[in-house]
Amino acid sequence: MGDCDECRRGLLRAGIAGAAVLLVPGCGSKNESEADGGEPDEAGDDAAEGDGGDAGVCTPTCATGSKTLTFTFDKYPQLKNVGGSVSYKAAGYSDPTCHLDSIVVAQPSSGTYVAVSAGCPHQCCIVAYDAKHTEFLCPCHGSTFDTSGQRTGGPAPTGLQKLSVCADECGVYVSLP
Repeated sequence: MGDCDECRRGLLRAGIAGAAVLLVPGCGSKNESEADGGEPDEAGDDAAEGDGGDAGVCTPTCATGSKTLTFTFDKYPQLKNVGGSVSYKAAGYSDPTCHLDSIVVAQPSSGTYVAVSAGCPHQCCIVAYDAKHTEFLCPCHGSTFDTSGQRTGGPAPTGLQKLSVCADECGVYVSLP
């Protein structure tokens, strides 16, 4: 009976994390409409448009390129906060297991940023970042993954693909493979 209780708790946690993804500002359709570009120049232009030429223009110190996604703090303020995360459809990206274009970027601890493929290797449901437990959680069957993408529980046979991340005062930059 204890195993059943653990399954119920995992399923409840997965449901709560899934609901949070839908309710947290910046994690829904807004990202999908911005996912068509993902190019550093486009993201930089968007950040500069925010204040109409204000003196607060930020100059990135992280390397950027054609396979780098830029998440400026102006556009994705949730990434400024510990526990903040963004789910994003990355045009041109395909994870190695599910072949989905979705990634999750999170700040699990102060100044530490991570990015992983969002397709759970079990049945390709989209994982969410669970800030309370500092892990990625699959809402479908309760698989859990640590911040490096390694599987820590549930039916998933493998972990999530970890993506290279750089952060500076302007934002977070994710390099796609």
